Amino acid sequence: MATKNPRLGEPADAQSPKKRKLTHPLFPPPQFWDNLSQPVLTKNALRELDRRNSVKDKHRSRAHTTSRRYYTRNASIGVRKIPPPTVEQVLLTDQEGLNHFSRQGGPNLSRLRGHPPPSSDEMGSNRSSLGRRKRASCSTPKSSESPESSKTPKTTATTKSTGLYDRNFLQHLVDHHIYPPSYEYPNGDELPEPENLDDIRGMLKQPRRSLSPSRFSQDDFKSFSRACAKVTKESRMTATVIPVIEGDVGDERCIGSGIPFSNLDHLTDGSLVCAKPYLYYGARPEQLKKEIRKELGNLIAPSAQDDLPILPNNFLEVKGPDGTLSVARRQATYAAALGSRALHALQTYGADRSYDNKAYTLAWVYLGGTLTAYSSHPIPPSTPGGTQAGYVMTLLDGWFLAGNVDGFRGGVAAYRNGRDWAKLQRNRAIEQANKVVPRSVTTHPQHADSEDTSDTSEDELSLEYSRPAKRPRPPGDVTVGFLS
Repeated sequence: MATKNPRLGEPADAQSPKKRKLTHPLFPPPQFWDNLSQPVLTKNALRELDRRNSVKDKHRSRAHTTSRRYYTRNASIGVRKIPPPTVEQVLLTDQEGLNHFSRQGGPNLSRLRGHPPPSSDEMGSNRSSLGRRKRASCSTPKSSESPESSKTPKTTATTKSTGLYDRNFLQHLVDHHIYPPSYEYPNGDELPEPENLDDIRGMLKQPRRSLSPSRFSQDDFKSFSRACAKVTKESRMTATVIPVIEGDVGDERCIGSGIPFSNLDHLTDGSLVCAKPYLYYGARPEQLKKEIRKELGNLIAPSAQDDLPILPNNFLEVKGPDGTLSVARRQATYAAALGSRALHALQTYGADRSYDNKAYTLAWVYLGGTLTAYSSHPIPPSTPGGTQAGYVMTLLDGWFLAGNVDGFRGGVAAYRNGRDWAKLQRNRAIEQANKVVPRSVTTHPQHADSEDTSDTSEDELSLEYSRPAKRPRPPGDVTVGFLS
């Protein structure tokens, strides 16, 4: 039965596919573990093993209970009370029931696992106090009979605090051709670096006026360094340290923070948890024509909410003092691959799917005063005729921001330059895609002329950036073309 929009009277399938929300698991499902090429013993793997063992224990307990009811069924219906049969009677008269009970695993001895054998003294004391302990257990309230129930909240809390981005998560990415930085194939071959790697690194090194000594002094740096030293929680870091690095962000409608990427198609086999980067930069939805947003919605729009940024291609992951670089890097690899796929889908919109081996997506990791930059770019499927592209994460550079003012200026300038450069790549892709919309679709020319300037300031990165080594610098101000 066709569902219609009550206000417009049109079929529901004519509405934007952005409204369709995909399902992402909260934890890796059994499919995730069954398809791993090389599982690693982690907390998540142990949790999955416990879950599977608990399912087996339930089946064994159910079989054991069924067997006991079979032997005492006459007493349960109240005909006459018959004592349960002895072991000898079972062995002689009910061989079929015994075989069935054995096939189900026999008695549940899981509580004895890991328990040391009792000594002779303990066995003697246990015999003497057996009757007393039985009487005491009978008088104990039911609420305290099962000590496992009191441990449940603690186990649950531990499960919730267990990180999902462990080594098995990384192995899953590699199995689906999503490669972390510095990955090598089993035969020793290296992954292809993006052809514009030198251009990106040269762009990151450009200084910025806002970080010159006249505008960012030594005292300003000392304040930043003290803020880094006082941070004990990630929440305080995001409130005091990250805003200094960000500086003037421009149009805040191009920024998304803490937003689950629940609207994007699955990157692998559907068993990965939903990506949720700390911060990402994208384009305002109205920059891209509505017809393209409708067709590519589940590739370029991270959220079904219409006013959130689309086409993410610049990501920041932040970890507190107790965080780990490996987890942050895995999160960045996952998010950046989604961003690379989004930009590649728009760049090849209306054309043959091709790969130019260039990076148009950046990812940043901040941890312990250190800022690290990466690029991500797509590579063709590993098999001829394949449909699943690969994604390569490449290390660009790193800076220790809290060490000295020069390191701070270099790292923060690189971050802000990369933010402007990523915006430039988005705008170019949007401009190109807006030109290939089918002529049969009704469009508004005035809207198409305004997409490229909605979030542009008068002090932005030049649209025609070239490698610094091939472009002479003007005398005096060496920061021409960059946002303060």
